[in-house]
Amino acid sequence: MFTHCPGTKTFAYPQIIIRSCPNCGEEIEFFEYETQRKCPNCGKMVHREASEACITWCHYAEKCIDDLEKRGIIDKERASELRKIMKK
Repeated sequence: MFTHCPGTKTFAYPQIIIRSCPNCGEEIEFFEYETQRKCPNCGKMVHREASEACITWCHYAEKCIDDLEKRGIIDKERASELRKIMKK
C-alpha cells in the first residue's frame, strides 16, 4: 500500500513523455503532469494517455477527474475518456 499519492513525485522530478500527433505525426512533448497539448504543426489537441499507476487503481480517481474538469485543466470530452479508462 502507498503512503502517499505516487503522482506527487512528478512535480518534484518531472519527466518528459513524447507522443506522436494522431493527425499529422509530429512529435509532441508532454511533462508528466500535462494531459493535453496542442500540436505545434497542425493545431490538433492531443491527449496524453492516462497512467495506469493512478486512473485504474486509485479510489480517488473520480474526484481527481472531476477536479481537473472543474478547474479547466481538461475538457469534458477528456474527462469522459478518463472515466471510461477508470471503469475498465
